[in-house]
Amino acid sequence: MKPDTRNQLQHIYSRRTVQLLILVIFVAVLINGIFFFHLIKQNKDSLIKREQNEKAMLLIRRILGNMKDADLGERGYILTGRKKYMLPYTRAIDVVNENQQKLTTHIKRNFTTANIDDINLLNKAIAAKRAELERTIQLKIQHKDEEVIEEINSDIGENQMNKIREVSNAMLGDYYENIKTEDQKVAKTLTRTKISLLFFSSIVIVVIAIMNYKLMKRQKRITDLFDVLEQQNSRLIIHQQELRTLSENFSARNSELEHFTHIISHDLRGPLNNILALTRILEDQEDSKVNDPAFKMLKNVSTGLFHKLDDLIILLKERKNGLLLKETVIFSELLEEVQTNHRIQIENSGTFIEADFSESDEVPFVKIYMQSILQNLITNAIKYRDPERKNHIRLKTSKKENTVQLTIADNGKGIDMDKYGSEIFGLFKTFHTEQDSHGIGLYLVKKQTLEMGGDITIQSETGVGTTFTIVIPTRSV
Repeated sequence: MKPDTRNQLQHIYSRRTVQLLILVIFVAVLINGIFFFHLIKQNKDSLIKREQNEKAMLLIRRILGNMKDADLGERGYILTGRKKYMLPYTRAIDVVNENQQKLTTHIKRNFTTANIDDINLLNKAIAAKRAELERTIQLKIQHKDEEVIEEINSDIGENQMNKIREVSNAMLGDYYENIKTEDQKVAKTLTRTKISLLFFSSIVIVVIAIMNYKLMKRQKRITDLFDVLEQQNSRLIIHQQELRTLSENFSARNSELEHFTHIISHDLRGPLNNILALTRILEDQEDSKVNDPAFKMLKNVSTGLFHKLDDLIILLKERKNGLLLKETVIFSELLEEVQTNHRIQIENSGTFIEADFSESDEVPFVKIYMQSILQNLITNAIKYRDPERKNHIRLKTSKKENTVQLTIADNGKGIDMDKYGSEIFGLFKTFHTEQDSHGIGLYLVKKQTLEMGGDITIQSETGVGTTFTIVIPTRSV
């Protein structure tokens, strides 16, 4: 692999790793942000409650101060009789009324029932104190000094003022405790915020460390893989060179084979054709030499040699054609073609062919190979039929796992398996005495079946018949 290509792939990988790191950090920041905003909301709620308590305390202090001012104004007027002391009293009474309304509304809107009870109690105490102040001032205006002194000495006003102070202080204490509680919540919120920041920062650091470690490991693995690919690429180049050399040698051998086939087809076939033509001429002349044993032997030898030559040409063409592509072969169609091509032979021999392709009528195979197989096995069954009974050929297919089995059975002469079992599919091996037996048909059947990844077996018994079983894989091999 070129260095530029390696650098480009490493750059792409590094960029993707960085993107993954950014995504992890973004997720961590997002989670931290959500948690942080949740804490801020809690903090905001605590601050709002604190502000509400401070406002309530402020209004209570104002009311308490107003009541003190009213009480002082009332005492000053009683002691001096001067109306100028009524001015602080009047202002205090006006302001305390306003502050009471604000405090009551504020507490009813933002606080609990217990706090509402407290403000009702305070308002009741203030109302009682105001009534006492108004009654004392009214007695002073009417110059009933003895009753005024009696009112003052009864300590009713002092007790009512103390009641106001007591209720106000209790309320101030409650609100102060509320403020302390909210301050503690704020402190806890800040502490949680710090912890969350520390926690998620640690997560980000750990994730970055882990991803960096994995990145280094993967980069090393990629580097090792590139080295292996370079070695394989080098071996592949060597193999390509070897294949190129083999291809050149194959082309040369193929040319030689084609030349050899041409020699056999033309240079040898010509003289043999002449010999056969001469024998036919001699037969046509009805010469006495025709019946001569030597002439018959010459005729038989030349005919056999001609057939052998044809068989060799077929073999050479098979070798020259090389690999052929598979296609979907339909048994019923091929059988019909074979029967058509050999109709005269089938009819003259009285052969009955029975076929059952119901289980599987299709198989992946080279069509010319399957046609050759059917033709060889059927013509052999016709050629080596038993003259004592009607010739019967049966073809059947069946499916087993990932294969299709084709059986071709006949009731012909059969083969002595004990004697010829190891030579059944040998080249130029014959097992009968017929003159047209060449010993190439079964060899081609076996060869074509094996080339397609299949297998063929035979069961035969002399005087009973022969059964060929061809196993064809339906998957690529």
